[in-house]
Amino acid sequence: MADFDLARQRYRSCLVIAMSGADTLSFSRAMHSAGIAVLERAPDSRTRLLAISDEFDLVAVVCDTEGNESLELIGHLAGARKGLVALLESATSGAVSACLRAGADACLQLDADAGLVVAQVHAVLRHAQPATVETLSSTGLLQVGNLTVDIDRCEVTRAGEFISLTASEFRIVEYMARNPGRVLRPHEILNAVSEEYQYLPREAQEVFKVYVRRIRRKMEPFEQEPRYLITVRGFGYRLEGGETRKRATLGDAAVQTA
Repeated sequence: MADFDLARQRYRSCLVIAMSGADTLSFSRAMHSAGIAVLERAPDSRTRLLAISDEFDLVAVVCDTEGNESLELIGHLAGARKGLVALLESATSGAVSACLRAGADACLQLDADAGLVVAQVHAVLRHAQPATVETLSSTGLLQVGNLTVDIDRCEVTRAGEFISLTASEFRIVEYMARNPGRVLRPHEILNAVSEEYQYLPREAQEVFKVYVRRIRRKMEPFEQEPRYLITVRGFGYRLEGGETRKRATLGDAAVQTA
């Protein structure tokens, strides 16, 4: 019963990334039976950007483990802080192992029993869910990887090292830490932390770039290779935990510095 309560808790959606001709009907029907909406797209650059945005709770990749493309895609998406499922035509031990090593949270055969699919997906969603703001606020700390935001003391530390931020910079980092891994637009961030002024989208882009440069100068070990404050070109910014996992590039276009 708890699994189905989780599905009803709010609207959930799944992005299925598959080459044309892949038989995803059984998986899609299982998702629909659990109240999870499904959108299927081919694995192009636009789909990759969509997959790392905040539009979907779950991403499922149809894998061809004979080539490296699908495994590379899983590796790219593994750092997006959401549930990631590999779908296989034949879930052999070798194929499953390859997908799990690449970064998948679970592996399923495309024609697996609907009950198994739903149970596995719910398990992935449970583990992928970030701690609630209420829980984090009750401790006074927000933790994103090795980045700690102390709400009560208005301090930020990276792996225990104090980072000196201005009041405005701290409020920006705090807001982003309350939404870890989520792609946020500049005007959304600035309007959330500003009490006396409402920014228009175009205006906010230029203002926020200044804050990004200042925060990166203090927060990033290597300012030109950001691991915490990440730019998702065409969408906005997200706060990550400093993982050193190498992200696949979209022609080196998706993740860039401001």
